[in-house]
Amino acid sequence: MREGPMWMLLASQQAPFTLSLLQSIFPEISTQLGSASLIEKLSAELEVLRTRGEDIDKTPQMLVAEWVQAKWLGRGFPEGASEEVYELAADVVPALRLMMGQLEPRQTATESGLAVVIDSVLRLATETDPDPASRLKALHEESRRIVEEIKHVMAHGVSPLEPARASERGRHIVAMTESIAADFRRVREAFERLNRDLRRQLVEHEGPRGEVLEKVFLGSDAIAESDEGKSFLAFWRLLTDPSQFEGLKGALEALETRPFIRMLSLEERRRLFRVTETLLAEGGMVQEVMTTLGRGLRTFVQSREFQEQRQIQRLIRAAITESLALKDQLVNGRTLDYTLTLSTSSLRSVAQLVLDDPQERPGETSVDDAEAPEIDLMAMREMIDNADIDMPLLKANIRIALGQRAQVSVGDLARMFEVTQGLASIVGYMSLAQRFGVVLENRERDFHPREFVSWTGQDGVVRQARIAQLLFTRDCLNDLN
Repeated sequence: MREGPMWMLLASQQAPFTLSLLQSIFPEISTQLGSASLIEKLSAELEVLRTRGEDIDKTPQMLVAEWVQAKWLGRGFPEGASEEVYELAADVVPALRLMMGQLEPRQTATESGLAVVIDSVLRLATETDPDPASRLKALHEESRRIVEEIKHVMAHGVSPLEPARASERGRHIVAMTESIAADFRRVREAFERLNRDLRRQLVEHEGPRGEVLEKVFLGSDAIAESDEGKSFLAFWRLLTDPSQFEGLKGALEALETRPFIRMLSLEERRRLFRVTETLLAEGGMVQEVMTTLGRGLRTFVQSREFQEQRQIQRLIRAAITESLALKDQLVNGRTLDYTLTLSTSSLRSVAQLVLDDPQERPGETSVDDAEAPEIDLMAMREMIDNADIDMPLLKANIRIALGQRAQVSVGDLARMFEVTQGLASIVGYMSLAQRFGVVLENRERDFHPREFVSWTGQDGVVRQARIAQLLFTRDCLNDLN
């Protein structure tokens, strides 16, 4: 445990310096930054420290490389990204929470923490008791308690919780939420390690292709059937349950008007009211990783990448075998009868380059705008079935939107949520609406209402399309689940 990233960070002489920089650059544990953004933010922070007299001789690039090597930063290259993406490693989050706890000390033995422990113990004892008689006895006692509480409220009214105790419980909720979000990060890293192990086993496997494909399908199931996968899927089903989400959303809206909220700092209020967003964001990332890894294993075997990796593995083993056979025949300092031609590059002066001046070329003729073609929805649906669209994320967005409105259209969803996959997300919404939603049309009068949707592509260009108006209503929630 002493060799773990968290303990190595806390024990290092640069712990205050490193933790303060990480906290400033990654204010939220779910923050992800591209390579350019990370270097820019880190350069600004280092410049501020230098103006205060700090002697820092390392460049931002050197610090980032050290943090990645020490496993304090996670580095990845998501599909479709143009640069590397960095985020806090799961083991660093507890170290940051420990530091913030020292800066803003709280009572260790809080009432809310004790209440959570007592409630969990009572529920565990009740739900594991196989005796029907004791269960009925507990239900009758609970019924009598509820009746007495109703009589007390009718006779004497309600006694709200004291503001100090209520604010302490609010802080405890925020702390538990951040702890769950950090657990999500560990689950995601566990999935990625499992995926790497499966790929390594596939590359090293020397059996026929049929055995390789069998390992692929078993590996895809292993990701979902692992302990982390089962635990996460159970949590995700509870989090995305419409009734649970609606109740949680209503409770948070009610808390906004409570007097004790003013006792919390602005940062604590922001984190409290973003509980659902934090859990959905971290959970959605884990769900996406599970889906992508399972699909990526099959793509890995079916593509040339798998064959190239196996060929590289065979060449490495052959080179090692030959080197072991020659190790007794060669000694240090012996001249080999072999000439190795090193790779070279031709160097030229910049002055020899001729720049292209666009003004020297004739102007291009104008191009007339063509009318947008009509799209066959049935043909588009067949294309959707073969496309890699993140349907679980789209369904989660629809459930959240229907928790706020009685009905939403595809255009409403495009405005309420980020269109992460561009046109593919729009097409995914339309496909789900064709299956579970309502198509607004009147064939007798040839009435087909339309609406405009817009999205920003990965190239930063805003695009727009005119589509049939499709609606989702709350009647489709069960079908979406």
